[in-house]
Amino acid sequence: MKLLQKVFIIFIGITLPLSSFAFTNSAYDYGNYQPITNWNSEDFTHLLNFEISEKDTLLKTTSDTLRSDSIVSDSVKKEKKAFFEATIEYNADDTIVFSLTGQKVFLTKNAFVKYGEIELKAYFIELDLEKKEAFAYGIKDTTGTFIDTPEFKDGAEEFTCKELKYNFDTGKGLVHEIITEQEGGFVHSEITKRIDDKTFYLKNGKYTTCDHEHPHYYVKMTKAKMIKDDKIVSGPLYLVIEDVPMPVGLPFAMFPFSSSYSSGVIVPSYGEEQRRGFNLRGGGYYWAINEYLDLAVTGDIFANGSWGGYVESSYKTRYRYSGNLATEYHSNTYGDKGLADYSESTDFAVRWTHTQDSKANPYRTFSASVNFSTSNNDRNNSQSIQRITNNQKQSSISYSKKWPDSPFSLNASLRHSQNSIDTTISLTLPSMSLNMTQIYPFRAKGKSTNLRWYDKVGISYSSKMENRINTKESELMNSSLAKDWTNGYQHSIPISTNFKLTKDLTLSPTLNYQGVAYTKSIRKSWDQDLNDGDGGVHTDTIQGFNYAHNYSTSASLSLSPKIYGMYTFKESSKLAAIRHVMTPSVSVSYTPEMGVRRSKYYKTYRNDATGTDVEYSMFEGSLYGTPSGAMESGSVSFGLDNNVEAKVRTANDTTGTEEFKKVKIIESLKFSTSYNMFADSLNWSTIRMSGRTKLFNKKLGLSVGSTVDPYKLNANKVKINEFGPRLTNASIDLDFSFSASDAKGESGKGDKDDKSAKPWRDTRYVDFDIPWSFSIDYGWTYSKPTTTSTVRQNIGVTGNVSLTPKWKVSFSTGYDFTDKEVTSSQFTVTRDLHCWQMSFNAIPFGTYQSYNFRINVESSILQDLKYEKKQAWQDVSF
Repeated sequence: MKLLQKVFIIFIGITLPLSSFAFTNSAYDYGNYQPITNWNSEDFTHLLNFEISEKDTLLKTTSDTLRSDSIVSDSVKKEKKAFFEATIEYNADDTIVFSLTGQKVFLTKNAFVKYGEIELKAYFIELDLEKKEAFAYGIKDTTGTFIDTPEFKDGAEEFTCKELKYNFDTGKGLVHEIITEQEGGFVHSEITKRIDDKTFYLKNGKYTTCDHEHPHYYVKMTKAKMIKDDKIVSGPLYLVIEDVPMPVGLPFAMFPFSSSYSSGVIVPSYGEEQRRGFNLRGGGYYWAINEYLDLAVTGDIFANGSWGGYVESSYKTRYRYSGNLATEYHSNTYGDKGLADYSESTDFAVRWTHTQDSKANPYRTFSASVNFSTSNNDRNNSQSIQRITNNQKQSSISYSKKWPDSPFSLNASLRHSQNSIDTTISLTLPSMSLNMTQIYPFRAKGKSTNLRWYDKVGISYSSKMENRINTKESELMNSSLAKDWTNGYQHSIPISTNFKLTKDLTLSPTLNYQGVAYTKSIRKSWDQDLNDGDGGVHTDTIQGFNYAHNYSTSASLSLSPKIYGMYTFKESSKLAAIRHVMTPSVSVSYTPEMGVRRSKYYKTYRNDATGTDVEYSMFEGSLYGTPSGAMESGSVSFGLDNNVEAKVRTANDTTGTEEFKKVKIIESLKFSTSYNMFADSLNWSTIRMSGRTKLFNKKLGLSVGSTVDPYKLNANKVKINEFGPRLTNASIDLDFSFSASDAKGESGKGDKDDKSAKPWRDTRYVDFDIPWSFSIDYGWTYSKPTTTSTVRQNIGVTGNVSLTPKWKVSFSTGYDFTDKEVTSSQFTVTRDLHCWQMSFNAIPFGTYQSYNFRINVESSILQDLKYEKKQAWQDVSF
């Protein structure tokens, strides 16, 4: 939100935005001035019917008695000098005529004069050496169009006009029909008096943001004073659209335009809601604090007493960091007090993004992405369908540091996630980790070849500490750090190495030490008084520091060869060959029984109801669980990955450099499972399959997946040790995209609107060769974990069509086959009107149906020059 160039109107001593006025019919005299095609130096000073004083802030209309122009009088008052102070250069293509008595030079056709940094080009230039003045104009061609008109340049200042008179000594001049650019806006003037390089007086001027020589719209200024790169102060003015004067006007106005930040009032927009009544939205103040920091304070107010406030700030320091912080608070009232439908709600939101420049520090980074709000904030107050339908929010603030020439690194973060549907919230404040990348303590520095077994021994270290809570929004502020928050510390030291027994056979032994620390532990006992005397388990939480540790060792042997298969077709076939690559993998792992005795961290209590002893962990429900020693175990894992490619002859290749083209038929098709050698039953794990590929020149993407459980279920839906494969879940995902360039077989390069590429194109007929694109996403899932199955499928469609280079239509919709309803849908129509833009956005049905029609000036300078008609979803009753 940068209000760099905002139009303000000064009316009755109060500065207000242009859009805040209710315009009325005006009866201003816009003058009868007719453009002059050819001037001469004698008549030039008698052209204006008004007089301009250097002290005036606006132009003054004079009486019928005409006065001499100040350019002439100023030059007369000064001491006459026969020569210019700097070297003057001039030339012309046709004639150069000297008048020795009048000390004048007449230059015709491509005339050029240069004096210091001042350059003047025109068809004709009259140079008065005594008065140090130049008079220049262009000429009409056979069509009546002016050509070779004066082009003036003084340092960074440049402009073109029809006729010009300029004094090199005083810097003053009179200009006929000038167009200048001022910070994105354009100023047209029939007659302009140049006081110096900063100050200009205008008559019959136009201010617009349209860059056409004949603008589509403009603000007509009868009299004005322009201070370059600062502002325009105008006398009576009115709006003109397509050369039609609008029946609205103002006595005077100010147009500020500056390349630097500027503070100012933010104009509110008005509207009406069915639930909260008439409203003013977004009104407030923008404060440009400095070039690195700004602040905007705005608010909403509704007729039924609801209100909202917003504070937003952006900051940026080059080569260091940048970010944006936005907060909002809302107090809403719905219905009538005393009635059943009356309710009140208080919502707030905090959004913060912070990005560190990559050049700021190579060893230390800090970033933030915060999106935190109450569950109903977006539904009650947002007008964005994306925010309204987003039920999941996540935030993170992270800091990381690396020490140069060291394997150690530190990471710290704050994380947040929430569900707006059930109002659950999860916070991790903070999460910290200290890690050491793998080092080889027995390897000589720089050694990388002829490694012995001890050279491959690697040691690493990792640790983390967290403090987290999962709760409801309403209970968060009343939570207890000791009772409701869960915290802990964990670290591990793995030691590993590997040996290549053969090319594809690798042996990898490991030794791992793990330790945890908690601030509380639990004790369980049987309490007969619970559950109305039926008895139950009573749990006591004991505060205090507890440390637990354990260690384990294991070894694995893996084999992963590659198997290639090739089938070659005849030379006459377009399909040259098909290659199949299989990557089977087999790994065997073994873990011996070792570690700290189990009774150190596990306790038992007597269940009087069943008469049995129940074992439990002292750290049950903790963050990292209980470190346990390794039980003897061993497993064999099997995997198979497949890749199928085709080699196709490119008959259309005329270069001879690409005889064949590779086409992926199956990018990947994986199968995996494992067998536990030490389990007494249910030794086999589930069989998993996943595959993906892209077809039709990568336009159709296909992903499949499934899981098969090899064991049967008994009557109680519990797996038993009997083979009976069951498909427990499966999924199919399809995504298809297509565009006009795909239909024509174009590569997408070059200018599609280049008329020279299609000389046969006749612009008198409608061009149906228009850009368009659309995509379809289809998802199907099947789930049957026990005896009950569920199937869900949905489809989504998005697309856009450019009917002409100026018209564009885009849409998105979908359908849920399970719920038998259309998902959130919307379409947008936009029209580029050159310096204006029109857009219509609508959500035609559903909970959030709404529409917004807007036609506005594209430039932010006149952003309040607009017409808007909208109906938000809050305005609709259901």
